[in-house]
Amino acid sequence: MIRKSKIIIAVASVASFTGQAADPALIAKGKLLFVTKICSQCHQYDKNVPAPAGIALKAPAFVGGIWGKESEVTVGVGGPKKKVKVDLAYFNESVREPGKLVKVGAVAAMPQVPLVSDDELKALAAYVESLGSGKGPAGGGIVAKGALQNFRYRVYNGSWDKLPDFEKLKPVTSGKADSGIADTNLSKKRDNFGIVIEGELPIKTAGKYQFKLASDDGSRLRVNGRVVIDNDGVHGVVTKTGSIDLKPGNALVRIEFFEKGGGEHLSLDLSGPGIKKLQLARNTAPQGGKKPSFPTGNPIKPVNGEAVMYRNFIQGATPRGIGVGYPELLNICFDANVLNYAMLWHGPFMDGARHWNGRGQGFQPPSGYYLVPLQKTQPFAQLADDKAEWPAVKLGNNDDGRAQGMSFRGYRLVEKRRPVFLYSVGDIKVEDYAIPQAGAFPSFIRQITLTGSGAVTYLAAAGDIEPAGNAWSLDKKLKISFEDGAKPVLIESGGRKELRFKLNVKGKSTIRQKYEWDFK
Repeated sequence: MIRKSKIIIAVASVASFTGQAADPALIAKGKLLFVTKICSQCHQYDKNVPAPAGIALKAPAFVGGIWGKESEVTVGVGGPKKKVKVDLAYFNESVREPGKLVKVGAVAAMPQVPLVSDDELKALAAYVESLGSGKGPAGGGIVAKGALQNFRYRVYNGSWDKLPDFEKLKPVTSGKADSGIADTNLSKKRDNFGIVIEGELPIKTAGKYQFKLASDDGSRLRVNGRVVIDNDGVHGVVTKTGSIDLKPGNALVRIEFFEKGGGEHLSLDLSGPGIKKLQLARNTAPQGGKKPSFPTGNPIKPVNGEAVMYRNFIQGATPRGIGVGYPELLNICFDANVLNYAMLWHGPFMDGARHWNGRGQGFQPPSGYYLVPLQKTQPFAQLADDKAEWPAVKLGNNDDGRAQGMSFRGYRLVEKRRPVFLYSVGDIKVEDYAIPQAGAFPSFIRQITLTGSGAVTYLAAAGDIEPAGNAWSLDKKLKISFEDGAKPVLIESGGRKELRFKLNVKGKSTIRQKYEWDFK
C-alpha cells in the first residue's frame, strides 16, 4: 500500500499557466524535473520513448497532451468514480496526495513523488501543459554541403545530466566526414551518447556573425576557443543565440552535444555579412515511429511471497544481467560479468514480452520506477597498495565487460527462492545476498560473506559521493551506510570518487551495507 505524501507545498493559485506555459526556460526546467523526479517512468511524454513503469501500472500517457481535458478517476483505489478536469488544482493535488484520486484503469495509485518545491511544481505544470501545445522544433534552413572544412568528430557513450569534459573520456568511435554538416546520426545509439564535432569555417568578410543553436538535450558552441552559446543540461528543444566578431580566414568551430533520453535534436544556423542563413548542423536521426517498438504484455511479478528471477538481456547491464524481483517491491539486477549490481529500482519488475514473442531480440528495460543505474565496476580487487587505481572492466562486443581477477560461481536459492550470488576474488570465495526491507520506500541490506585467507579491497560505491552524517550519498539518489562499525575511506581515483575499505580475511568476514533511496 502506498503511503500518503508528506510533501509540503505552498499551493499556487488555481489558474491557467497562460503565459508561463509558453516560457521556454520554465518548460525546460519542467522537463528536467519530469525526468529526474520519476514522472517519466510512469507517464509517457514522447511518442518515441516508452514509459516502462507506466505500461506495467497502466498509468495515463501525456503524449498529445492531457491539460484541460476531462478524466475519469476513483476516490482512492477502487473507490467511487468521478470526473475531473486536468487543471492546476488537479495537478497540485495529484502531486501532493498521489493516492487520493486514481485514474480509472490504472493498476495502482501513483507512487510517492520525491520532494517538490512550489517553484518546481510550477515548472512541472508548465511542461505538462506544453505537451499538448503541438509546438515542435522549427525546421527549414539552407543546407550547404561542405560548410565546415576539415570536419572531424568523436562519439562517446555515457549518461550525463550536464556536458562532461570530453577530453578526459575515451571515444567509442571517431572519424572525418565530407558532408561538413554536424549530425547526431554520427552516433549509432539514440540515447545516452555524446558527440564532439570540430571543423573550420571559411570567413571571407570581417564582421559580426550570429549563431542560433537548438538542442535536446545539452549542447555548447565554441568559436576560436571562445564559448559563444552554452545550451547545457537535460531539456526539450531549447534554442539559444550568440554572436562573435570574426576576421577573414578560417574560424575553428567546435560543437559539443549529449543526448540522455527522450527526444533528440541538434541544429545550428549561421548568419552574418553576406550570409542570410547557413545551416552548420542538422538532425537526420530516425524520429517518429522509426524507433524500435517496446513489446509489452507479459509482466513478470513475484507470487506467493517468493522472489522471481529474469535471466535474459536487460537494458543497462551486460548480456549476462540477472534480474531479481522481490515481493517487498524492490528489484535488483546483478551483472554476472561485472559481478556487481548494475541497477536498482522499485515497483513493477520486468515485462518478458520482448523475449517471449517472436525472435526475442534486444534488451528489455526494467518496468518500475526510482531506477538507479550503478557504475559498471567490479566490487572486489587485490591491490598492490591502498591508492592503486581500481581495475577497469574489460569491454568486448555489446559492452560485454568482464571483471578482472574474479570468477562467477553461479547462485543458490534460499528461503522464498531468494538468490545468493556466488563468486570469487583470487582464492577468496564470496556470497552476495540482498535482504529487502519493506516500506513506503523499500530499502535493502547487501550482506556479503567472504571465506578464505588474504587481503582484499571492497569498492562499496563509485560516482558522486558525499558524506551524509553517518552515511554516504551516492549520485544524490542513494544513501549508503554500514553495520558492524565498518569505516570506509573516500578517495579520488581514475577521475571519480570511490568508497573503499580493505579487509584482511582470516577464515570468514562479513560486510553489511544498507542502500536507501534518497531522492530529493
